[in-house]
Amino acid sequence: MREMMLGLIAVAVFVGIVVGRNTERARRGYKDWDTAKVALKKGRSIALAELRKAVITVLVIGGLLLAIFIGAMKI
Repeated sequence: MREMMLGLIAVAVFVGIVVGRNTERARRGYKDWDTAKVALKKGRSIALAELRKAVITVLVIGGLLLAIFIGAMKI
């Protein structure tokens, strides 16, 4: 049981790093859109693409963690 909890903690730390990077990139891309829209016409589409990527990452990782927790509860 202790090993499983340590494994879940390690996975959670890894997921936190991945999700944090994606969401920060999306936030920065959307914030930079104001400055980029003058120089780059596709600034908004790039920012929204990063946002979509971050949302998909959060949903996929959340689903995987939910499946792991449900599997762990059945043990």
